[in-house]
Amino acid sequence: MNLDEKLKKRQRLEISYYPTEYIIRVLLLQKYILIPISKTSITPNHITISSLVLIVISFLAIYNHFALLAGFLYICYSIFDHLDGMLARYKDLRSQFGSYLDKVVDHIGFNGVFIMAYITSYISLFECCLAIICMNLHRTICPHYILKNLRKIKNIKRFGVKKYFLDRGFILGVDASLIVILISIGLIFNILFFICYFLSFLFLLDLTYRLFELRCNLRHDNR
Repeated sequence: MNLDEKLKKRQRLEISYYPTEYIIRVLLLQKYILIPISKTSITPNHITISSLVLIVISFLAIYNHFALLAGFLYICYSIFDHLDGMLARYKDLRSQFGSYLDKVVDHIGFNGVFIMAYITSYISLFECCLAIICMNLHRTICPHYILKNLRKIKNIKRFGVKKYFLDRGFILGVDASLIVILISIGLIFNILFFICYFLSFLFLLDLTYRLFELRCNLRHDNR
């Protein structure tokens, strides 16, 4: 099976995407970048390390108050973050080290940007802590509690506006791509303080909705 056939098969399997994830993965990477990269000797770990370099340079740009450059580099980091995992799957180069490295880079990228923004006075200590706490609560509870329990339910029932979008192939929620885009907008337009509040609200809203959905499914499954 050639790479083009793999891409089509993978896209059929992944019938639902977050809107921002769809734009980056399907419309950008799969269409223009993944196939040329796959024909080179570049490995997923090379891309992951490159994404770490982009993060470090982005942090240095924040520290030196080059906000526009920092925002652009942060978006590039997100593209690389998607690309390493996609390349690993399509070239069958997945490894424990690669997975661990990717997680470490993500933790540095998502938490470090708020810390660096606080150090350079783009945001207050309260705004920094609020964003980090809400983000990590969401990233911990959703996969380790909500999704873990949903997988035990045979027939999952979806509700409200999320069901409407899911029926049309899109997942409505807060994914890594959306976080990066909002942070980049905050840096570029010097409104990162507002993004901290807005992101925190989205994290808590999405978490509340998912917990409600889980509770409803558990009740329905126990009948």
